[in-house]
Formats: sequence, C-alpha cells, structure tokens
Amino acid sequence: MSAPKVMFKFGSLGFTRDAAPLLGVTLAGCTYGLYVMFSKFQEPGYLHAEADHASYYVAYYTALLVTFTYDIFVRPGIKLSKFGARQGFWAVVTGCTDGLGREAALELARKGFNVLLISRSADKLASVAAEIQAIGVETKEIAVDFSSVSDAQWTEIKEAMDSVRVGVLMNNVGISYDYPMYVEEVSEETINGLVEINMRAMVKMTRLVLPQMKERKSGLIINSGSFAALLPSPFLAVYSGTKGFVKYFSQSLASEVKQQGIVVEHLQTYFVCSKMSKAKKPSFMIPLAKPYIKTVLAKIGVQGGSSEPFTSIPFFSHGLLAFVGERLVPKQTALDYNFKLLSGLRKRALKKMNTAKEQ
Repeated sequence: MSAPKVMFKFGSLGFTRDAAPLLGVTLAGCTYGLYVMFSKFQEPGYLHAEADHASYYVAYYTALLVTFTYDIFVRPGIKLSKFGARQGFWAVVTGCTDGLGREAALELARKGFNVLLISRSADKLASVAAEIQAIGVETKEIAVDFSSVSDAQWTEIKEAMDSVRVGVLMNNVGISYDYPMYVEEVSEETINGLVEINMRAMVKMTRLVLPQMKERKSGLIINSGSFAALLPSPFLAVYSGTKGFVKYFSQSLASEVKQQGIVVEHLQTYFVCSKMSKAKKPSFMIPLAKPYIKTVLAKIGVQGGSSEPFTSIPFFSHGLLAFVGERLVPKQTALDYNFKLLSGLRKRALKKMNTAKEQ
C-alpha cells in the first residue's frame, strides 16, 4: 500500500491534498486572529471594556493557535546529540519488532545510536538487528515477554543496560484490546497483560536506567502514550486507564528529574498505521510509522498540540485534533462522540466475527 502523494513539504512534514482545507483554515484563523488582537490592543481601554470580552477571547485563542502553529511548523526539538547521538551511546527500545517501535529503533540508529532491542520474538529481533547493523551501528538483543518477566530476565536486562552508556530509553511496548468491549467482557489474561506490559514494564525499565542518567546528568526517556488518556474511552476502559497511568507517571517523573538534566517525554499518539492499531491505509489523520517517528525525534521537548506539561503531540494532524478537542469542544460532547465511535467499532467487529463463524 503506497502512501498518499505529498503535495508539499515544510521541514520534516509532508502534506497531502486532503490536508489542504484543514491547513488553510488553520492559517486563515491565525491571520484573522492576529489582525483582531493587534488592532484591539491599540484601542484605549481595551482590556477594561465589557464590550470587548468577545475580542479578548478571540485574541486569547489566537495566541494559543499561534503557539500551536509555531510548535508544529517552526520550533525545533532538542537535538539528539545532547543525549549522545554519534558519541558511542546507546538507545534502548522495547516492543521494537513492529510498527512504531521498529521505526524508532531504525531511526535512532540512523541518528547515530547503538541500539539495545528488547521484544518478545527472537526471530523478529534478529531481523531488525540485521537491518540496524547494516546502517553501521552496534546492536544487542534480548527476547522477553513483558507480560511475564522472570527475575532472571530482569537481571539480564539490567546487566545489559549497565554495561553500556544509555542515552535514550523508549518505553514503547504496549498492548490493547482485540476490539472494543465492555469491561466485564475483558479476560483476566488481557487485564493482567495490560497492567504488566503497559504499566509495570515501563516503571521497571525506567528505574533501571535512571541511576546512570542521573550520574551523567543527561538522558532522554520517551514513554509511549495514547489519545485514550486525552479523553476517556468507553469500551476500552482498562486500556484507557493504563494510558492514564503512563501520562501521570511520565509528567510526575519529568518534573522530578528535570533539574538533573533528564528529559522525560509523554508521547501522546492518535492512530498510526501499525499492527496494534489495525490501520493499514495511511490518511491525513493516520500516518505511516516512518514519517511519524521522524517527526517525533525531530520535536523532542516540543508540546505541539498538547496543553499538558511534559507531553508531546508533534504530528500536525494529531496535534490539530488535540488542539480542537481539548480547547474548543466541551468534554461531555467529546466523550459522547467517543462513545458513539467506539460503540460503532464494537458492532462492526462483532458482526465480522459472527460472519466468520457462520462460514
């Protein structure tokens, strides 16, 4: 499946024709809002006039829109050289044999990091390792199922990380439901997997890497989050809860270690073409993993569409969706929409399953 044809590029971002109307509205809004803001500020008593409250809100939201546009299109991220790129340092990536994790491992290798790969399938690890070694950097591989990690395996991971200088940790491993379902329908096995993989593995990996990062007063930790923590997700309640944990753990830790030179980023992602999302065809809202990861690594430390501290939504379409959803749409309205969306996905999944059984 080929990606949509790129109409034009701006920095690391490529825009397809279906992006043009939304981009045009954004830029037009910025232009009009700036006109209103600057013209009103020149009028005597502007900030004190009751009649100008509407213009004040226009100016306020325009300022937010300008900040968003600057973050997405102009503002550079923290350079990866700060964390040891091309200096013999290592990046550790969990869940790295498919989708975002695989592309992150490859892109970090292209940026000059050696890569420690941790994932479940030994065969897939070997395949990704071969691709990375062809780039010209070193790899180490550890095969582990994060839903049931033994003490011996945690010791192996710790020893592997302690033996190298880790500049970047990307906690990417994660699972979701097979399809949206009521919470009582979710199996105990799935619930345990969600807790162990989405939460405990992230905390354990972070605890293992922090001592050496604190000693050097430098390091980057990226925790893969989800829009399921931006807005509660009916029919994905346990998954949404685990991603809420990722969000608040990341933000709390980021504040905790900021003064020690360590950057912790909660990466909040909407749909991307991947095995986990089951999205195969790229679109304006659902990019391929490769351009998405390129944008992520080019925008470290940049909030993009997020209003949350230490949280990044750097990809244009995702950022715009979050900007509108967080700032312009009432929470209950957005939640009702989410209910209808996921309820519809559930019905389609059940219909497909029933059809398969009948055949």
